Amino acid sequence: MTKNIELNYDDETDILEIFIGEPAPCDFEEIDGDVFEGRDEKTNELKGYKVFNFLKRGGFKGVKKIKINLPVGVSFS
Repeated sequence: MTKNIELNYDDETDILEIFIGEPAPCDFEEIDGDVFEGRDEKTNELKGYKVFNFLKRGGFKGVKKIKINLPVGVSFS
């Protein structure tokens, strides 16, 4: 089963959002400083991430790769 991954960056709020699969109501939990993981409220399926202060963290300027290890984990390098 393939899932779409969608990346959205809002430069006004400096938030990167990563969505996985079909949208659903989610509960978000902080998994690292300013990095939140979203899980489906009903199924607990991983649905995405929100990275606050993305550019302040090095953002696109210093990031060469965003690696997402499904079902869990995000690393920026």
